[in-house]
Amino acid sequence: MFFDKKIIFLKQNVKDHNEALAKLADALFAAGSVKASYKEGILTREKGFPTGLQLPGYGVAIPHTDAERVNSAQIGFMQLEHPITFHQMGDNQEVQVKLIFMLALNEPKKQPEMLQKLMKMFQDTTVMEQLMEQEKQDDIISILEKEDIK
Repeated sequence: MFFDKKIIFLKQNVKDHNEALAKLADALFAAGSVKASYKEGILTREKGFPTGLQLPGYGVAIPHTDAERVNSAQIGFMQLEHPITFHQMGDNQEVQVKLIFMLALNEPKKQPEMLQKLMKMFQDTTVMEQLMEQEKQDDIISILEKEDIK
């Protein structure tokens, strides 16, 4: 369900987090999953409420914005060839991110549940290493579905 549009970018080289966020948001918009205002919402929210997380050995980001900017639930995924700088949730410290999970959720009450599932998965270094190494979209989807991200 969350990956039916296959908004999955592998081995990406982007110059910064703004380029990565724009690319994912544009793909979600092109797929019809989000409204035109979604990209602006993501970029604005990231400035005020950063979404980077430093985990042991790697960094991830989980950008998201208001449900009213979303048409249908979807998650955009980006695996980066080289880490890019995000700022960490809470303390605004720099985080070198290798994986981005862009949430487009149209039901606000489902957001905490999805964040819990993602946080649980982020703690499993084996799963995270697999996500960083995969070269096929379907393999990414299979891993995420096994982790109950579906």
